[in-house]
Amino acid sequence: MTDNNLTRIISWLTINAPRIVEFSLNKPATDEQISKLKSQFDKELPEDFINLYKTYNGMNDEENMGNFFYALPFLSIDNIIADKEFRISQSKDITTIPLNHFDKEIDGTNFYNPNWVALCFDGSRSYLRLDLSPSDTGAYGQIIFVDGDYNVGLLIAKSITELMANFANDIDKGLYSLNEEALEDDQHFLEVDTQIDIINWHKIEKWKDYV
Repeated sequence: MTDNNLTRIISWLTINAPRIVEFSLNKPATDEQISKLKSQFDKELPEDFINLYKTYNGMNDEENMGNFFYALPFLSIDNIIADKEFRISQSKDITTIPLNHFDKEIDGTNFYNPNWVALCFDGSRSYLRLDLSPSDTGAYGQIIFVDGDYNVGLLIAKSITELMANFANDIDKGLYSLNEEALEDDQHFLEVDTQIDIINWHKIEKWKDYV
């Protein structure tokens, strides 16, 4: 069943950024792809996360350089698995690296936490992740943003469901628009208002002291 907030998001994109819907968003993940994804993690993947991928298996950039949550590209299952494999190789035989700063809901003891599932990627060193091993005050399946340049972890939403609700509500508030430079190249690429621009989290009041 499609989440009502996802329906709202797609309706807005269809009108305002149709190339994202037509070209960027992938077809639903197959049962085989879902099973392969589940096999990569020791912990159970939340139902709302699975349902999202049963609707769209992330994005591709073959015909349109689109993006999604917080104007970040939305990763396919193949990308998620590749990220998991990369993190295993990078963390092998090294001392655990803790985050420098993190919200209390996050267990920040290991930058390469194997139970952080990639969801969106900024193309550099920062990810939006599904968190399967939160701190005692966190929520299983919460969404966190991990900045690899600063080693900072931020709580973004308590679940995929809340993430989609926030996305839909932020659209209604006019906090998403199309990037003008991308439009010149006939690309539909979202940009966000500064008040929700998590890539530049250090400019947002509640996190700026983490720098």
